[in-house]
Amino acid sequence: MEYRYHGKIAEIEGLRGIAILLVTIHHFWPSSGDIYQTLSPIAHLGWIGVDLFFVISGFLIGGILIDTKNKEHYFRNFYVRRVLRIFPLYYAFVIGLFIIIPVAQSFIHNVSYWDAEFIKESGNPLWYLFFLGNVRESITGVEPSYFLAPLWSISIEEQFYLLAPLLIHKLTIKQLKITLGLLICISPIFRFLMLDSFPDNERIQYLATISRFDNLSAGLVLAIIVRSNYFINKQLVSYFLVTLTICLAVIFYAGGLDRYTFFCRVFGYSILALYFFTLVLWCIQNRDTTASFLLRSRFLTYLGGLCYGLYLLQRPSEILLLKSLSYIGWDLAQHPSLSLILKTVFAILVSQIVWSYFEKPINNLKNKFETANHPANSPQGRVAIDDSLNGITPSQRQIG
Repeated sequence: MEYRYHGKIAEIEGLRGIAILLVTIHHFWPSSGDIYQTLSPIAHLGWIGVDLFFVISGFLIGGILIDTKNKEHYFRNFYVRRVLRIFPLYYAFVIGLFIIIPVAQSFIHNVSYWDAEFIKESGNPLWYLFFLGNVRESITGVEPSYFLAPLWSISIEEQFYLLAPLLIHKLTIKQLKITLGLLICISPIFRFLMLDSFPDNERIQYLATISRFDNLSAGLVLAIIVRSNYFINKQLVSYFLVTLTICLAVIFYAGGLDRYTFFCRVFGYSILALYFFTLVLWCIQNRDTTASFLLRSRFLTYLGGLCYGLYLLQRPSEILLLKSLSYIGWDLAQHPSLSLILKTVFAILVSQIVWSYFEKPINNLKNKFETANHPANSPQGRVAIDDSLNGITPSQRQIG
């Protein structure tokens, strides 16, 4: 029996739904109202949703590459499918912003394109056209325009997509494990060295590519594990997840997840990588069980499928909604609960429209570039993944 992961796991899609919900709440959380101010520290912890995205991406993309590494058109099919999924909306978004906003600002304020406020905040468009926005922000320590702020994580993932196929194709599994172990160790070391050298620039730890290799590498390590015969006790994983959850709550309460503190800047992201590694593993082990039923809910899996567009479009959607309501005299700042609900619902609506009429037709072209052994295709993978994670060998199970 060949041990490979196959089929879309609804629980992973639900996790992605939770991740985008965390990020959305983090962005839209009201700044007024007693209850909202009280809960603000918890709501703004939603930035960790991006760390969950990184671990999931490492797991899913790494798994695809491992399962197809010896197949024809390995590189072509992978890169074409990634381009079809990511590039159309990304470039429509970036090019549109760099044309519409600075041109409008230059016209209104009678300045040149390069002197427009948007350009001064965000820098040269080439940073974003080549998925290097996170590099610029790491170097300067300055956030770009409000609309461009989320692009740093997409840049890191695209850089990962360039590196991972080469590593997986050229290295043996043993060599790959060693390399990933080194990358996981390098990240906190790099973060410490940068903290020591540039103590006032916390952006280096938050969004420099090397700083985030531990999250992505953790996901890729998990992709290797579920394709092996390692024995991993489900009950032990559950206990470990509960223990980590308690530890994470204590760390948060003590201020250890404040991105400006020494602890978070050096160790916090690695702790989150371990936590989300364990969480994703738990979801895989408990696939289709009562314990994970909430993650299979239609709402969370729906959000999980919509997460890319929702991540990119929620800020423009927010401004569009506020501008539209201002014309009829509505100020959502006076209604914090309504503000949170309307911004979230409107962002989902906009993302759904863009998915249906723009992203989906392009995304369907991916079917022309399928590779044999792609983990999304085979129905027998559920047996393989469940067996390997619970120590059942081929001789212990009769496969019909």
